[in-house]
Amino acid sequence: MRRTRAGRSRKLIKTKEKVIISALVCIALVAMILQPGSNNEALAVSSFKQPINMMYSFMSQRNFNQIDEMNGSIYHYYRLLQLKKKEAANKEEKVTAEEKIQDKDVKEEAVNKDKKEDNSQVGSEKANNQDTNTVPVNQDVNLHKVYLTFDDGPSAYTTSILESLHSYDIKATFFMLEPNMKIYPDKLNQIITEGHVPALHGVSHDVSKIYRSEQTVVDEMTQGQETLLNLTGQLTHLIRTPYGSAPHMKPSYKEAVQAAGFQLWDWTIDSHDWKYKNGEFVGDVIQQMENYRYKSSPIVILLHDRKSTAEHLPSLLKYLQSHGYEMDVLSEKLSAYNF
Repeated sequence: MRRTRAGRSRKLIKTKEKVIISALVCIALVAMILQPGSNNEALAVSSFKQPINMMYSFMSQRNFNQIDEMNGSIYHYYRLLQLKKKEAANKEEKVTAEEKIQDKDVKEEAVNKDKKEDNSQVGSEKANNQDTNTVPVNQDVNLHKVYLTFDDGPSAYTTSILESLHSYDIKATFFMLEPNMKIYPDKLNQIITEGHVPALHGVSHDVSKIYRSEQTVVDEMTQGQETLLNLTGQLTHLIRTPYGSAPHMKPSYKEAVQAAGFQLWDWTIDSHDWKYKNGEFVGDVIQQMENYRYKSSPIVILLHDRKSTAEHLPSLLKYLQSHGYEMDVLSEKLSAYNF
């Protein structure tokens, strides 16, 4: 309500002002017309009447752009004002453009500085990761990367397994028993010579012996580690306990092997080659891979160093290679997966 009244008051004041100014203009016009000897046509373009025409146009709210009707000092004065106004506008535009360029340069400099800082930070993070020597394998898992692992060797069938792997240019990880390393030292050295990774599977492979206590687990792995080192000069901390870590490896057992410097690995696909004799394990593995459930875990396949596995291994390797899977070996740089 107050706004309406105020608006009406302002409108009334403006109307009064226009009436007064219009009256003054009319008086001036009448006075000029009544001048003796005046020529109305000449008066229409005279220097004296120009301000009156301009004022009248302003009062009637018309666009007074008729420069041709001006002459004399009024024309020059008007042109001077226009030129000064144009110069001021150009100057302001130039200053604004320069300021924009300066702002752009400052912003680009700041962005480049941020990029350099980000790159240096990324570089330092990479360096830190290399220093810690650990790459989590269960983060951003590449489900087209497969880790083939063979338990219980070396054996009389190790050479056949190695030949199949060689024919497909594939490397694998071998979790070996300490007594078998002593029985087949030539097979053990062949594994290492051909670029495969040696790992530990204990000594007894007997639940009642190895899982008697935390210390018995550590002792068996330590014994296997020393035998491997003596026979090949290779040192490894990769271990897989017999029958897997569940349910025998209690939390305190896991803490004990970790404290001893070992890295415990299980698997995500059990080929069941330990119970099949006619190559059925190949179809079993393929089915598990096509319906793989552990999307946040690496594909670690459990196989065994035995006759039937050696005989039918080429069929599995052919499937993996033809379906674009990348085979790799386990490493102490990876974050170990266990049950």
